[in-house]
Amino acid sequence: MAQLFGGAGAQTQFCLKTEIKTHLKDIQMAFKKIDREFCLTDDSVNVYGYRLLTSGLKLDRFNPPIGFLMHERERGIAVRWEDFRFEEGRLYAKPVVNETSFPELAQQIEDGFYAAASVGHIVAVAMTEDFASKLEGQTGPTVTEWFPRECSIVDIPGNYNAIARLYDEADNLLHDLSDNLTMEKQEFNVAALGLPGLSAEAGIEEAASAVKSLVDRAEAAEKELEELKAAGMAARVQDLLDKGIGAGKLTRLSADILKDTYGNDPEGLQKLIDSMPAAPTIHSCLSSDLPEAYRGKSYRELYLTGELADVKVNYPEYYEQLIKQSKN
Repeated sequence: MAQLFGGAGAQTQFCLKTEIKTHLKDIQMAFKKIDREFCLTDDSVNVYGYRLLTSGLKLDRFNPPIGFLMHERERGIAVRWEDFRFEEGRLYAKPVVNETSFPELAQQIEDGFYAAASVGHIVAVAMTEDFASKLEGQTGPTVTEWFPRECSIVDIPGNYNAIARLYDEADNLLHDLSDNLTMEKQEFNVAALGLPGLSAEAGIEEAASAVKSLVDRAEAAEKELEELKAAGMAARVQDLLDKGIGAGKLTRLSADILKDTYGNDPEGLQKLIDSMPAAPTIHSCLSSDLPEAYRGKSYRELYLTGELADVKVNYPEYYEQLIKQSKN
């Protein structure tokens, strides 16, 4: 490090180190890894009638593991592939997007506008025309050993131009299977989408904008519905608490505590309140030794008969309840 910075002072070295770290950080920020797996290839018959065996993929020869956007090499490298994973005859990987050259691509992928991957410039190391290796509908060879030169991010998998030709390891053309196309190409039909307010003459960009508008409206409606559900639940919980207080099962303090605990669970709150005993009535609080002559009489009745003084002295709890009752 001392040789790198020559005889510069400590302050100069610190500034240079900081500048280098900042520059490296900027470079790292120019790439974004998308945490979404793409299927790069599988064992199925492609649109040109041949198939690539995933088991024969020489993944180590796919190096560097780069890809373009829609197989357009002239636009530059769009992605680098990482986290390769084989499962049931398929190869999966995650893309790292070159945001320096394609600043909008990562967001477009995350929004679903580019949702597929397509291997391109296929190098066929070994292949066979053996009938036993062919599947139903297969008219071309079975490529048993191969690797791609690139794997692009695309809107539709199995890009027609990307897999029409097979090359050898020296990039000499082995087969041009363009005439073997087994699936008709379909032009983009805006009218078939049935999007409101979109004419049949609209282009892809207008259609994409209309789709995004529908998605935004759907998300807003979903949010509004969630808010209505939350408001309805809060109202139901409050109603249960109010009834619990009215029945003498809850106090204001306990109701506030239960509101916090059962704010999102009115069913659980209902079960809890139903299991609670009601507040004791005046008759249930009578002392066991209270004379029968005093039972069921009101404060006024006991006062008029002159018995109230005896109740006050000998049965104070009952007396206090009579006082409260007389004030209601």
